[in-house]
Amino acid sequence: MNKAIIKPLIVFAACVTITFVCAGFAAHVRNGFGSVEVSTGFIVPEQSRAMNEMPVKIAYRLYKPNTAAAANPAAAVLAMHGYQSDKDTNMAFCIELARRGIVVLSIDSYGHGDSKPGMRGRGWAHYNIKNLDKTISGPKRFMIMMTFSILDFFRPSISDGLADSSMGGKDAWQYLSSLPFVDSNRMGITGHSMGTWSGWSVAAEFPEHRAIVHQCGEIFALRHYDSENIKFNNVMMLQALIEEFENMRDYNQTILGLEKTPLRYRDFMGQDAPVEWNRTYGSFADGSARRMELIKTNHRLVTYDSDALAPAMKWFTTALEVNTNIADTDHVQWLKECLNLIAMLAAMVSMLPLFLILTNFKYFESLSIPLKSNPKMLEPKSRTTTVLIAVIISGVTFPFVTQLGHGLLPLPENMFRMTIGNGFLAWLGLLMIIALITMYRWYRKGEGVKTGWTLTDLGMEGPAEKGIKIIRPSYKWQRLAVRSVIMAFILTGTMYILTCISAAVFQMDFRFIWPFFRPFNLARFGQFLVYLPVYAAFFTINAGVKLYGQLRLPEYKIKGQKSDALTQLAWWGYSILVMLGGLFIIAFIQYIPFFMGFGPGADLFFSSLFGGPFMSILILLVPQFAVLFFFSTWLYRKSGTVYVGSFVLAILATWVVSGGSAVF
Repeated sequence: MNKAIIKPLIVFAACVTITFVCAGFAAHVRNGFGSVEVSTGFIVPEQSRAMNEMPVKIAYRLYKPNTAAAANPAAAVLAMHGYQSDKDTNMAFCIELARRGIVVLSIDSYGHGDSKPGMRGRGWAHYNIKNLDKTISGPKRFMIMMTFSILDFFRPSISDGLADSSMGGKDAWQYLSSLPFVDSNRMGITGHSMGTWSGWSVAAEFPEHRAIVHQCGEIFALRHYDSENIKFNNVMMLQALIEEFENMRDYNQTILGLEKTPLRYRDFMGQDAPVEWNRTYGSFADGSARRMELIKTNHRLVTYDSDALAPAMKWFTTALEVNTNIADTDHVQWLKECLNLIAMLAAMVSMLPLFLILTNFKYFESLSIPLKSNPKMLEPKSRTTTVLIAVIISGVTFPFVTQLGHGLLPLPENMFRMTIGNGFLAWLGLLMIIALITMYRWYRKGEGVKTGWTLTDLGMEGPAEKGIKIIRPSYKWQRLAVRSVIMAFILTGTMYILTCISAAVFQMDFRFIWPFFRPFNLARFGQFLVYLPVYAAFFTINAGVKLYGQLRLPEYKIKGQKSDALTQLAWWGYSILVMLGGLFIIAFIQYIPFFMGFGPGADLFFSSLFGGPFMSILILLVPQFAVLFFFSTWLYRKSGTVYVGSFVLAILATWVVSGGSAVF
């Protein structure tokens, strides 16, 4: 065996071992350390509720405590996730409820995870809840998202056009209540964000529910529905202090003060005067119990916050009459999340030694070109100006262009079906076009041509033969690009295999709180292929040729000797600055006013239209790509050209979007 392969082979084996050991332990925690049986399946209702009678197939994960049996039926809770999530995003609630002896059914809502139909199965109304006098128009995906707040139990004049605002929740409730080990007289509902609208819809359909815990939900005026005959029993609202979505804060600028509004204290809490946060009103006995719990976190993190889980556990165990010896504050969800995070990172790191192994084979040896020792580089002043312009453009365009692509960009809706993916498609496409135009002018007519920059200087080709200007055929950009594509698919394909094995053996994909890397179904793989070309073009141009070619930094030294570690860290930090600097600026604009008590910056400086999903997703997007740029930086340094790192980055980014995003 080639000695150069032995060390990376050992590292690769260690990464795979860590991946499966941590995934296995994470599954053990999820399974209540052996006290809970976890299974998956599909609910296929006999009659479709979806719009236009679309076929319905609802994916679920069932948590069955060992104490639940036909002879001893247990209380049960239906869990529904938020927008851009899946059945495992509610895993913290599922784990903690199941540990306490409660059966939990967590589902993928329409258009999410492995369920079908797409979100269009929900249907769409003609009005927005803010303005019932003005009809909504535009692409169908836009009309769905603008009428999320309209529910199918509202008065017909408002809800006309909707089919199933529970997005599969009603069928899931019927399935859960039919299980022989479930006590159908002791059932509750929990949902996060979009899942709270589903929860309201399920509760309105099934008045036998005993409890509801909404995680960042919307409150509706009694006049919108038949409040004399539709009752909601024992409802607790977990409210994020840093709430990015205006409908979840009653269209006010901040959360604080809502307890003094008639909508909250009268319509929701059933009281005649302002109420207090974190205090229970009413009675569990007659279903009138109400509570608003203020959680000091943001919208997306409520579902994993221990200060939200504790009161939720107490609420359910009280309302569903569950006896448990586990304290409300005894939680294990973060142990599971940390183990899952380590498993995901180990699977990603396994690509690096695999790259070193593969470059020892003749076909891939041209993908391991030493970096040019004395490369051309921009003058520091010119580099700084170019970086600042790139950062400002990415930041200024982010809130506007992503929302345009999300809802209004006239894309073929049966082809480009990933709603959040369309927002990024528009934004990344614009940044790529700007970079391509400016770089072409610089390279052909500006400083680039004047100072003699070549494709080798831009990281697109290998170096010329010594003493002559001829590039070896295997170092030409066309061959390098083709071989880099093959290499990138082998690296990411190996990680995909690890994901599939983990999902098959442990029922665990690679994630940290939210979906990251999960196995594809056929429809989502098709979407992966649709979005990949644009993502690959962006990352090759912006995070490849521009970042590591035109804007390249020098290699760093310690005591006159090149330092790989220092160079990697410095270039990685530089990549984060260049590629994510604009998002940091937008995050500051969004959250500094929040922390000062004024509310979200996007709503203050732009409008509420440009807040919501893309502003709240910054908490996920920035750390995600900060990690990914570590890998693309390392692969550039080891390969000597921009292609492998850019293609791996593009595949991973497209995998995350197409594997976990909502499908229209």
